[in-house]
Amino acid sequence: MAFCAWGCGMAETRVIQPKPPDGAKEVQASGETRSLDAEVKTFLRDEFTIVSARYFQPASEIPWISISKSVQNQMAEKSFKRTMFEWYEPGLDFVEVYPQEKNRGAFALAIPKESRLDSVRLIGFYVLSAPSAAK
Repeated sequence: MAFCAWGCGMAETRVIQPKPPDGAKEVQASGETRSLDAEVKTFLRDEFTIVSARYFQPASEIPWISISKSVQNQMAEKSFKRTMFEWYEPGLDFVEVYPQEKNRGAFALAIPKESRLDSVRLIGFYVLSAPSAAK
C-alpha cells in the first residue's frame, strides 16, 4: 500500500496519509468541497486546524464503511490510530482523525454529512496541525 508524506503550509506540516480508494479521481475545490471543509472545521472544535485538503471522487459507488476501514487498516500499518473525540456521534459524524504525535499534525478523512452511506461521491483527505503549531 502506498503512503504519502504530504507537506504543506508555512509550518511545513508533514503528515503520513493513506492512498485514496482505487480508481478515485482527484477533484478541484467547489461549493461542495467548501461545505465539507466547514463541516470538518466545526467537527474539530479547535483541536486541530486545517492546513490543506485534497478531494476525491470514487470511480464507482462505494460505501462509507469500506472507505473508513481501508483508511483505518492503512494507518494501523504505520501505527497511527484514530482518535475518538468525546463529542463524536457514530452515524452522524463522518470525520475520522489520525493524530501523528511526532510533528503535532494529523490526517483526517471526511465525507459530507448528507452523503448516502452506501454510495459516497466525495471524499476529503485533510492535513491538520495542532492550533499552536499552525501559528
